[in-house]
Amino acid sequence: MATPAAPSALAAQARRVYMESLLLAVPTAVQGVLDGAHRLANEKAEPQLAHKRMNAAIDLTRPAPQWQQALIDSLGAMPRISTSGGRTSLGAAAASSMGSGRDTLQLVDDDTIEVEILSSRLALAMMDKASWEFTDLRARMSSLERREELDSGDALRPHVVARIVIDSWRSAGLSLEHWRTVQKVIHAAFGRWSRSPTTRPTAGCSVRACVPKSTCGP
Repeated sequence: MATPAAPSALAAQARRVYMESLLLAVPTAVQGVLDGAHRLANEKAEPQLAHKRMNAAIDLTRPAPQWQQALIDSLGAMPRISTSGGRTSLGAAAASSMGSGRDTLQLVDDDTIEVEILSSRLALAMMDKASWEFTDLRARMSSLERREELDSGDALRPHVVARIVIDSWRSAGLSLEHWRTVQKVIHAAFGRWSRSPTTRPTAGCSVRACVPKSTCGP
């Protein structure tokens, strides 16, 4: 009889499959945004909005590959910054880079606040599409890793991944104004994308198959 895998091994496998699934689905999500932006540009709207939509659809086309690659690179780096015990150092790294005291306060400008608002909205859109899946996965992982909650910077939290999406967008030279203009299609495309780790078989199993409920309860 095969020896059951240790909880830590199951947790590590689930995290690997989760990130692989997201990575595989990135091109589809980015293409979904491009297609959606062009659909918006062709919809009837008041002149100013129609002009914004047309500009966004045009301006998205050239940087889209850079956005896609930046997103893939950032997501691909996530497992490498995880520490033993299933904890992630992302939150700690972000905190240290921000500094403390007055320096931190100086960094919280209007642009930073806007990014936080937009990434929070994207995270909510992801949760809206996959609320049950995220809740179920968090419960399984918390049980395997013997802790009540995932770390605030854990890649399994929607707001962490949402922030990576918007940071990658900006690193490709895309503006927050264009993000707001096509926000509806971004939410739709990445809402579908966020479900892929719990539904798409990757490396022989889905995340939920890697972490069956039988391993998570008494």
